[in-house]
Amino acid sequence: MAVYCLISAGGSPGVTTAAVGLSLTWPGKVLLAECDPAGRRVLPGFMADRLKQPPGPGLLGWAMAAQADPQAAVAALEEYTLPLADAGEARLLHGVHDPRHVRQLASAWHPLTDAFAAGGSDVIADVGRVGGAETPVGVLEAADVVVLVVRPTLSQVDAAQPRLEVLRGVVGERAQLGLCLVDDGSYSAADLQRVLGLPVLAELPHAVADARVLSDGAAPRLTFRTSLLMRGLDGLGRRMREAAEQAATPAEADPSALAPAGDAR
Repeated sequence: MAVYCLISAGGSPGVTTAAVGLSLTWPGKVLLAECDPAGRRVLPGFMADRLKQPPGPGLLGWAMAAQADPQAAVAALEEYTLPLADAGEARLLHGVHDPRHVRQLASAWHPLTDAFAAGGSDVIADVGRVGGAETPVGVLEAADVVVLVVRPTLSQVDAAQPRLEVLRGVVGERAQLGLCLVDDGSYSAADLQRVLGLPVLAELPHAVADARVLSDGAAPRLTFRTSLLMRGLDGLGRRMREAAEQAATPAEADPSALAPAGDAR
């Protein structure tokens, strides 16, 4: 079991889209946890036309149960989740609907990571932007791998730099850090590696039609599963699992973190 956090530099780089796609291509059991203080995106997006039952209370309901009985809530996390798709082993813990409720999650982040560990499945946590007062620090502290999803534009790189400083202060040397580039900008992977000081784990195509399947629940084309976007996300998942293995064996890991992805060398 490992915890993988996806974070945003700001704007709309595609964090939730990547998190959903990773979960759908993940081998074995995986929990997609919407921990973004800005609110949920998967229920009204990818699952808009797929949800066949009431979604339940999700993360907010779990947090309220944890306040009443933390041990019972840790053991019952799966009861607050629902299947992400009709097939596969991915489940969703949907986030808050009203951002005003985020304050009720402040004391829940550390117990939530205990529940992640007790659940025994890998966790992909959509954390959103980091650095603000509502950042789910407890989730980041438990991360084995943190991936910044970013578009190679000047505004995104400018926004990413202070957020990475905050992130490094939170995770220290405990987690492996990397970049996922959405190919919609003028800078190269080498440029971002040099400026941000992190390896590029994957470059995803700016495939609007395929991305809308994951972000908005659009009907997929017949070749969606084998599209460049889904293959890129599958490759990103492999790189993230390799990074988690390195984090689990720090004595053997390269202190310079991961080597860049093959297409970014």
